[in-house]
Amino acid sequence: MSFFEDKTIQLLKEPLAVEDVKHRKGTGNQQLSYVASYHVINEANRIFGFGMWSTEIQYLHQVDKTIYVKPPYKAGEDPKEMISMSYLCQLKLTVANGEKTVSHEDTGFGNGVAGNTAHGIGSVIELASKEAVTDALKRCLRYYGSKFGLSLYDKDDDTMLSNDEIENQKLVTPEQLSKLRELYEARGVDDEWVLTALKAEHYPLDSLELMRFDWYQLALNITHKYKLKEIEAASYQDDIKRVIDLMKKSGNFNMLKALYIEAHGKAKEHNDKKTLLEIVKIKDEIKAQLEAKEAA
Repeated sequence: MSFFEDKTIQLLKEPLAVEDVKHRKGTGNQQLSYVASYHVINEANRIFGFGMWSTEIQYLHQVDKTIYVKPPYKAGEDPKEMISMSYLCQLKLTVANGEKTVSHEDTGFGNGVAGNTAHGIGSVIELASKEAVTDALKRCLRYYGSKFGLSLYDKDDDTMLSNDEIENQKLVTPEQLSKLRELYEARGVDDEWVLTALKAEHYPLDSLELMRFDWYQLALNITHKYKLKEIEAASYQDDIKRVIDLMKKSGNFNMLKALYIEAHGKAKEHNDKKTLLEIVKIKDEIKAQLEAKEAA
């Protein structure tokens, strides 16, 4: 039995998005790929839940301190004494699921360099120690898969997708299926009709429950457009009557103006010239009545 629920496992199985990978120069001409610390923290909160994971520093030690002289960049400048410090952090990451917990430990490294002054030393200690803790956190989270950058350790891995591609590969949710099926009654269709329409586009399954999100978007689009003009025409008369009735009850000029714009737009969209003339006439009548009230 898995420690995590199926929903969490599905989130953990998502590949790392190309957009979430950052790059920086390494030694020589080497290009290093990494995932930013804020991203892995956001992903941990999204996947495990707020307050459902925690970290504990097992130790944080300075492992190197080097003072050296940096040659001047330009002639006439003085050499600058520099200080370099490195820290090593052992960190324990614990994830909770109800009363059960699971933990992983890993080590992170951090380095900082600055001028050998009181301020510089403080900056170096802060930078190196924070970097060590962050590195340890990311190395602990990689145990949970590609979503936390595990695939970046595999030089032969080429499975990264864009965010849009990841979304398209997700399975349709019950809520999304309900939204699709809400369109059925007005159009006189059902699941079988939608499946037939999808299979004409080479849909590979015999059910809607396991379709991917990209197929769902297509199903939603096809169903929405079916008999759309007839449905809109049927609802137009009720809509325009409702807005005109509200126009006649306008309590001020702003209300009248807003309702007139709405009614005029609906009538123009349906090329309803007769109603357009009626709307203008009603607007002028109500405007005159409001002006008379103001003058009284």
